[in-house]
Amino acid sequence: MTDAYEPKLSCFDRDVATGEMEILQDNGLYRHLRFRFSSGGFRWFDIVTWPDRLVITGDCETFAFSRLEDMFEFFRSGGSRINPGYWQEKIIDGRDRAKSFDWDTFRDAAMACFGQATEDMEDQELRDEARQDLEGTLDDSDPDIYGAVDLIRTYSYRPGPCGTPAVFQFDDPEGYLSGEDWDYHYIWCCRAIVWAIGKHDESKEALAA
Repeated sequence: MTDAYEPKLSCFDRDVATGEMEILQDNGLYRHLRFRFSSGGFRWFDIVTWPDRLVITGDCETFAFSRLEDMFEFFRSGGSRINPGYWQEKIIDGRDRAKSFDWDTFRDAAMACFGQATEDMEDQELRDEARQDLEGTLDDSDPDIYGAVDLIRTYSYRPGPCGTPAVFQFDDPEGYLSGEDWDYHYIWCCRAIVWAIGKHDESKEALAA
């Protein structure tokens, strides 16, 4: 069973297909692993651990985590699967960086909000007009967080002159429809940690055989 996070596992696997591991330190809880790639979207990353800490850094961004004395044990707990939501709680150098604004996510949320708010409308023709107007406004808006904030604060559909009651508008301009989704680099790092620990464990097993 696979997950649907971006980058998907198949894309990540292509990125690391040419990976080579260099063990710079492997002394109990003190580890320094370096991975280099001759192809793919990222060319290198390091994983460094010491008691209660794991840091991943390189082309893929930098994230520091803290949860257990042995952080390899923490990240092994899910097997080969990643757990971005729970792992985000263990980031100690800026948890907000695990998510970023995505216009498509915002657009989908805005249309879902419209659907819920107008599902009981009796006039289907008017509802269709309002939906088309919102879709057109979304298509014409700036696809960034500022465009999203402006749309939430100012949008309304009124089927007549100024003063006509709004058929639809966003009711909570400050508190919802953030358009946030998991950041691509964060998900890549989550996958990289699991993959790197697996490579490390394989090398230890090979030495012990």
